[in-house]
Amino acid sequence: MRNFLVCDGGGTKTDFLIFNEKAEILSYYKNAGTNALFIDEEKAINNVIEGINECIEKARLSINDLELVCLFIPGFENCIHKIKKRISMKNIKCLSDVNNAFFGAMGKSYGIVVLSGTGSFAVGISKDNRKVVSGGWGPLIGDKGSGYHIGIMCLEKLAYFYDNDIKDSKLRKIFLEKFGIEDEYKIREIVYSSDFGREDIAKISKIVAEAAKENDKDAIDILRRAAKELVELVITLNRKLNYEKLPVSLIGGVTNIGDLFINIFKEELSVKCKNLYYENPKYDPLIGATLYVLLKEANIDIERDKEVLNNLSKYRRD
Repeated sequence: MRNFLVCDGGGTKTDFLIFNEKAEILSYYKNAGTNALFIDEEKAINNVIEGINECIEKARLSINDLELVCLFIPGFENCIHKIKKRISMKNIKCLSDVNNAFFGAMGKSYGIVVLSGTGSFAVGISKDNRKVVSGGWGPLIGDKGSGYHIGIMCLEKLAYFYDNDIKDSKLRKIFLEKFGIEDEYKIREIVYSSDFGREDIAKISKIVAEAAKENDKDAIDILRRAAKELVELVITLNRKLNYEKLPVSLIGGVTNIGDLFINIFKEELSVKCKNLYYENPKYDPLIGATLYVLLKEANIDIERDKEVLNNLSKYRRD
């Protein structure tokens, strides 16, 4: 029986999973962040090695019992050669985290996945395996529909309120309370401080969500504009994939806003892309990594192998 280890890594946490070719989960381990773009490279490498070793120990295996270690960690490609020097396992790959995010959401090899977190992008794969991507350009020239974009639109609206002496807004009231300030003038001091970054702006999306749930029209309008931008990413992919009938899933931190945002996205999608249909995300990115390896490396039919599907249905994190 072939065994595999996959890793889904980010800036703050990293999940490790060992499974066999029947998708039986042998062990799971959670460690600190490993994205070398955001944390010290040596620390990221140590966290990966620790995670691999701990996961192997929990499975009561040795490194030689693994056929492949597959890391889905952004910003880690240049670290692979150092990992290989420090552990005896040579069959180690580092792949784009787009791959496991896609397979996790779809649970299959085709469809369109839109990710809206701090940033935003969309990836589409046709049934004949043609892959196209839109978005992902970063906050300066893209990331429309992301948490960051929602935060920026909120700040723009608050600046408009201040300039026009508008005070009767739930969005304004909630924002000022959350930041402990009396009026919008202090916003400049907050957002232009050296320790207030992109992720902090993205967190403002939670304030927008709270106001929208209280039926604040400005907050709802911001969410609607963000959802429309995400659908624009889908429209681009739809054209490139020749309007094939495909499922669409929305994932990422912005979906934590809940049905309010997801339903706006679904409504806009149904109007603009009538050949596409929405599906709720099926698995998390860690299981997405598992599915990717089973299909691409182990040549397992992840859509029809009943034993694999049954074992995945039992998956629970510790």
